[in-house]
Amino acid sequence: MTTDDTQSSHYPPEPGGRRRRRRVAGPQRVPGAAPGGGTPDDLPEPAAAPAPEPVIEPRAAPVAEEEYAEASAFQRFSGFLGLAAVALLAAAIVVFNTEGALTRNVAVLLIVAATLGALYLIPRWAEVLAWTRTRTAQQGGSVTLASVAFIGLLVVGNWFANRHSPQWDLTASRRYTLSDQSVKILNQLNQDVKVTGFYPSRQEDSFIRGTKDLLRQYDRRSPRVTVEFVDPDVSPGLARQFDIKSYPVTIFQAGDRREEVTGVTEQDFTSALLKLSRSESKKVYFLQGHQERDTDSAQPSGYNSAVEALKRENYTVDKLSLLAAQRVPEDAAVVVVAGPRAPFLEPERQALNDYLNNGGKLLLLLDPRQDVGLGDLLDRWSVSVGDDLVIDPGRNYVGDPLALLPQPQTGHRITTSLPDLIMPGTRSVSIKPGAGSDLAIVPLLRTTERSWRETNFSAPARPDPGEDVIGPATVAVAVNKTEPAPSVAPGATPVATPTPAAGERQPRGRLVVVGNSEFAANTYFGQVLGNRDFFVNSVNWLAEDEQLISIRALPAVAPPIILSNQAQVLVFYTSVVFVPLAVLLLGGAVWWQRR
Repeated sequence: MTTDDTQSSHYPPEPGGRRRRRRVAGPQRVPGAAPGGGTPDDLPEPAAAPAPEPVIEPRAAPVAEEEYAEASAFQRFSGFLGLAAVALLAAAIVVFNTEGALTRNVAVLLIVAATLGALYLIPRWAEVLAWTRTRTAQQGGSVTLASVAFIGLLVVGNWFANRHSPQWDLTASRRYTLSDQSVKILNQLNQDVKVTGFYPSRQEDSFIRGTKDLLRQYDRRSPRVTVEFVDPDVSPGLARQFDIKSYPVTIFQAGDRREEVTGVTEQDFTSALLKLSRSESKKVYFLQGHQERDTDSAQPSGYNSAVEALKRENYTVDKLSLLAAQRVPEDAAVVVVAGPRAPFLEPERQALNDYLNNGGKLLLLLDPRQDVGLGDLLDRWSVSVGDDLVIDPGRNYVGDPLALLPQPQTGHRITTSLPDLIMPGTRSVSIKPGAGSDLAIVPLLRTTERSWRETNFSAPARPDPGEDVIGPATVAVAVNKTEPAPSVAPGATPVATPTPAAGERQPRGRLVVVGNSEFAANTYFGQVLGNRDFFVNSVNWLAEDEQLISIRALPAVAPPIILSNQAQVLVFYTSVVFVPLAVLLLGGAVWWQRR
């Protein structure tokens, strides 16, 4: 056996049967030479290396086969429970959205889903705890906590906004704000009003939702109004209690009085409140027998819309023939003479004169070129109507010189804050000089400086300084009797006027004269808001219902845009000339810089 074999035998074999050779550090020796000049046979035998001790690894404690099998089976089964919990949670959300409330069915589904979710987490609790200590879980928890806090703030803000919701109506026409008349009536309520709206949820659309929002405005605006919505399909007993046969319908109740409204506009709701707040209904008579406007006609020239507007103001409307009655009835609050074409007879003129002298109220709507014999009656009130046709190129409608856009005057309550109105074909109404001291005469509507009063109806309309009166013209006036001012000579002692007894009411007549009746016809009444408000305000003032004089609610259909001549010219030059020209100039400037 050689030396290498001998040295190699002292080391244990490597895995696979190979023996490893140990390399000894030190000076290299020449083969065949012993250290110190000796021979290889003189080398000592190396000492045998100690055998390594065997390593005994610890052995895990044995797990019972039955327990392991049970744990695995329950964990697999809990996975199905988790899926069932998610499905039940989704079902609860669907049912909640369908029923619109947290009902018993929704609560049961949520409880069962929470129980199944807990059973799903029990066998995985150690894994969940270990996962919560990871960096990913901590970051996800922070994000989740921030999201929950943000959603909570949104929920609280939404709740607060529903309870205390300020509103800002940014529309130019204030379409989503209660009108002045509605606010006045709400402020004048002296008793509580319960409003019950029967609106089925299966028919609810954007229009019904808008109606509910409108009623909530009444609730927020007045502490005396309480609004409640009822679904007649869900609560049929309550619908039978109110004797509801068709819906949507809104019931207004104040004490033992009740108003049922089938309309869904602000005009309908405010009219119901007005009827509940007023104990009496004043009567308005429309005079007949002289080819006046037909109050029953729905044709463009009829007055059906004007009559309906008065009924919404809680007036009772009727017709009157002075030939049959010989006198104005005692219950007449206002008498309207709308566009007569046939002359009045002497008994009729005398009846109207007596009515005014006894404190009556008269609204005269007199069209151009119609002499009906009321000149003497108007003279007693220091008013006259001209045999002319007022033309105003400064303010007319869509280029029609006969369709005036008169300017409302601010000196009377009838025309305070009155919007624009249209009067097609109007005669002038003049105030006679030297009016009596017991008369207060106020112009209501006037034209511009460019207008004139055309008297030659056979020639083309143009101002003739020799024949026509050029300048502003009054087309409507209001007259009322006041306490006469005594005439006192210089240095004389004034005579005291007698004071009426307590409770005694002095009769003081009122008169409104308008040189046009077409403005209140169906063609313009429902479309032009100024026409409607001017007519109804005139009746309110004559009937001494000044608290009702206001700007009324907008109709359900958007009114047309009224443009004067100046506005039409401005729109034309802005859209057709200035804007394209500006684009061309800008393009030319850019091209000039880049050329």
